[in-house]
Amino acid sequence: VQGFIEEKLGAKYISNKAIPFEESYEESGTSTPIFFILSPGVDPLQDVEALGRKLGFTAPNKNFHSISLGQGQEVVAEEAMEVASQNGHWVVLQNIHLVKSWLPNLEKKIEELSEGAHANYRLYLSADPASNPANHIIPQSILETSIKIT
Repeated sequence: VQGFIEEKLGAKYISNKAIPFEESYEESGTSTPIFFILSPGVDPLQDVEALGRKLGFTAPNKNFHSISLGQGQEVVAEEAMEVASQNGHWVVLQNIHLVKSWLPNLEKKIEELSEGAHANYRLYLSADPASNPANHIIPQSILETSIKIT
């Protein structure tokens, strides 16, 4: 089948070429988070940190905030988002699927903080994929407004 598609339509229809993360970043904005759908053995934080270093967003500069969610980190995440939206920082919220009950709050906070946010503010989210469609817990508006990367 692959050979047939390549012959009739061209190689571009069968190549699995990943879009460089930097291009996805350029498409993001204060109201357009980047949402990483996690796969086993893949750590998107490395790509975010590498681009952050290149652009001057690092933890030592106090303008890069990475929070692993679960165990009461929701308040820390909200505070980081507020500071970041005002001051143009980056926030990475890892494993949002672990805080199902907080996701409606996150949804509201994303919408609230995107209005009037500093132009450099960026939000990165990560979550494991749902095991089946019935188990989807990520609010629709987060999925609709985000750039999704697998």
